[in-house]
Amino acid sequence: MINDLVVIDTETSGIDPFENDLLSIAFVPTSPQIPSIEIHVKYSKIVWNKFAKENFKKFESTWTNESISPADACNEIEKYLSRYYPSKNVIPIGHNISFDLSFIRKLAHRGKRDHIEGLSHRSIDTHTLLYILHMENLVPKWATTSTGAFEYFNISVDNAARHTAKGDALATKVLFQKILQMFHQITHKDNSL
Repeated sequence: MINDLVVIDTETSGIDPFENDLLSIAFVPTSPQIPSIEIHVKYSKIVWNKFAKENFKKFESTWTNESISPADACNEIEKYLSRYYPSKNVIPIGHNISFDLSFIRKLAHRGKRDHIEGLSHRSIDTHTLLYILHMENLVPKWATTSTGAFEYFNISVDNAARHTAKGDALATKVLFQKILQMFHQITHKDNSL
C-alpha cells in the first residue's frame, strides 16, 4: 500500500460549512505502521442541525473531555502529519471527501491559516470510485452510498462507532481496500485477454 494516503472522516454540527463546524476529525493511514489519530474541536458557539445534534450524543463525553481550540487542532494535525509523513503532502481519502475537505478548510481558517500544512489539495473519493464501478455494472447503485457500500462489501461498523469520525474512517479504509481489489481484478482480467 502506498504510504502517503490517509483516510479522513469528520463529524460536524451540520452539513453547511458556512454555518456549521467540524467537531471531530480522524486520520486513519492506509499504512499499518502509522498510528491513527482523532481530534475533537471546541467552539464558544455551535449551530446544530437535528441529525448532528442527536448523533453528537455518541461522542459528547469524549468531546467534552478532549476538545481543543481550532488553532490547537490545526497545530496537532500538522504535528501529526510532519511526524509520520515528513517531506510529503498526504493525499486524503474519504467517502464524499469534498464534504470533509470543506470543513477542514474552514477549520484551517478558524485556526488562522490558509491551509493545513502537509495535507495535499488532491484527494481520492470512494463514492466516485464506486460510481465508476456502478457504471461498469459491477456494483449496484445503492452501494455507492457509505451505508450501502458497507452493507454490500460486508463491512461491519458497530452502531456506537457509526457516524463517529474514527469509526467511519476505519470502515472507509476497509472499503477503499476492497474497491482497490475490484479494480485490480478488472485490470488483471483485461490484461489476461
